[in-house]
Amino acid sequence: MSALLLRTAANRDRARAAVAALGAFVLLSCLGPTAGQVDLPGFDTPVEKALSFPAGKALEFPVHAESYEHSGANHVRIEVTLLRGGAPVGTMACDGFELEGGAGCGSSATHLNGSCAMTVPAGGSEAIRVVARLANRGNSARFDGLSVYIRD
Repeated sequence: MSALLLRTAANRDRARAAVAALGAFVLLSCLGPTAGQVDLPGFDTPVEKALSFPAGKALEFPVHAESYEHSGANHVRIEVTLLRGGAPVGTMACDGFELEGGAGCGSSATHLNGSCAMTVPAGGSEAIRVVARLANRGNSARFDGLSVYIRD
């Protein structure tokens, strides 16, 4: 009887591990890029990338960091501009990555603020420009591997 209970407990542990792994996969696949990714070299440096989107396409912009350190509360503010023929046709700005008060660090984190979204305007777009800034420039933060994912 005790062997059966151990086997059942082991099966439960395996099932829990499988469910946890599946949940992590689903979460990562929900936040990862589907339409593209813009890698940023740092703050206040705009990066343009040729990515076309048709009119009416809904886009979301999760922010990903491979690692980060910060002192004080802050937000990584992202500004996205859709371009057609080099001219802006749509813009969006939001607080994409939250840093809580105090000092801290983290690794491989992706944040999605519901306000980090936009709909591609009439005529569509041919390229995207993304820049990240610290909302509170009085506090410090350092990011490695900072990217903005584009999800459609």
